Amino acid sequence: MKKDKTERSKDNIWKYFMLKDKASVEESETDIEDEDYYEDEGEESDDVRNSVDFSILIRFLVLLLVVGGGAFILYYFTQSNFNGYDVIEDTNVKNSSMLDYIAYRNSLLKYSKDGATYVDEKGEAVWNETFAMKMPAADVCGDYAAIADLNGNDVYVFDKEGKVSNTAMPYTISDIAVASQGEFAVILEGDKVNYINLYDKNGEQISEIQTTITQSGYPMDVDLSNDGEKLFSSYLYIDGANIKNGLAAYNFGPVGVNENADRLMGGYQLEDTVVPKVEFIDNNTICAFGDNQFIIYSMKEKPSEKAKIEFDQEVRSVIYNQQYVGVVMVNNEVSEDDKAAPYILEIYNTNGRKVMKQDIDFNYENVRMTEKEIVFVGGNECRVYTLKGGLKFSYTFTKNVIDMIPTGYSRRYIVLYDNESEVIRLKHVGEKEEE
Repeated sequence: MKKDKTERSKDNIWKYFMLKDKASVEESETDIEDEDYYEDEGEESDDVRNSVDFSILIRFLVLLLVVGGGAFILYYFTQSNFNGYDVIEDTNVKNSSMLDYIAYRNSLLKYSKDGATYVDEKGEAVWNETFAMKMPAADVCGDYAAIADLNGNDVYVFDKEGKVSNTAMPYTISDIAVASQGEFAVILEGDKVNYINLYDKNGEQISEIQTTITQSGYPMDVDLSNDGEKLFSSYLYIDGANIKNGLAAYNFGPVGVNENADRLMGGYQLEDTVVPKVEFIDNNTICAFGDNQFIIYSMKEKPSEKAKIEFDQEVRSVIYNQQYVGVVMVNNEVSEDDKAAPYILEIYNTNGRKVMKQDIDFNYENVRMTEKEIVFVGGNECRVYTLKGGLKFSYTFTKNVIDMIPTGYSRRYIVLYDNESEVIRLKHVGEKEEE
């Protein structure tokens, strides 16, 4: 049986101390022999060896205590099953049912038809901006956020200090994506031609891609890499009497400039799925989320397929971070006692290997994934799982929970209710409240 990483580390440390002390003993014996210092060399050597063995044991026990104590602390603060909480801050939220939320800088960005507010990890407003939109949609990357009026023309770009720019598009907007420098891409719907346009953070146009339904297809979704140099899009196009799905990759960096005039670096035709969402998982990895599968592509300069995962069950939600992709599916399995969980969560790494499977035993409404955990909320219930499948927090609140957003602290979250919000700190029942 293979040893786990911890056991192998202990063996390596043990061997290190043994070899080190063995060398010390051999050096000591050589010195003693040269100086002829002891009359009974064999007896004294045994004493030295016994002393060395005892020192090795002491050092090994101390090491175990340090490693074990550190592991316990890490487990307690990241994976322990908490069953209660303290309220750190609470605020009133007017018309919360009309608000949308997106994670931003270890906290959240609240936005509606009337404006946007950046709230820090303590639940306090950092800045507010008012505007008038019919259907606001937001995207976030690093310190930048972009909010666009779908079926309208306005795009607002923000950073941590507030508004950076406000730009009116020449045609109606159907999608938006932002990069970490504030560059943003929009899908625009013209009368006969559709456009995928790229702008800098101040609203100055960088590039334009024209599309038609009869040629390249109708663009459904677009995303930018973190550095803003690469763009990936999903199209619906007509093939005879059939409507099919295509994917296209563009490079606006030096490689794309030398490739061709329209910067197109590669494309894929999909016949057995529709891809309504594409997303850069990290700067060089894209995931195309289909209705019955997801496909992972690598794109350092040009795209290449890495993995394809197909599903038999209906996919209800997709989640992702820079290392993993997850899907929540309707559970079609039948249990003997007819108490099967309604949903199944599966997590895959970017090579397509399944790393976790977890039953979701309640009817959730929202799910989000951070770099370290997955949060489910529905009704007044909440579950927080680690990426290894451990249940970190399970709780039934007394009020309906709209969402629960992790902050930069491992035990602190912003909980959104119908007309208020709270910043909470997880704890075990019986734990003393923190000042």
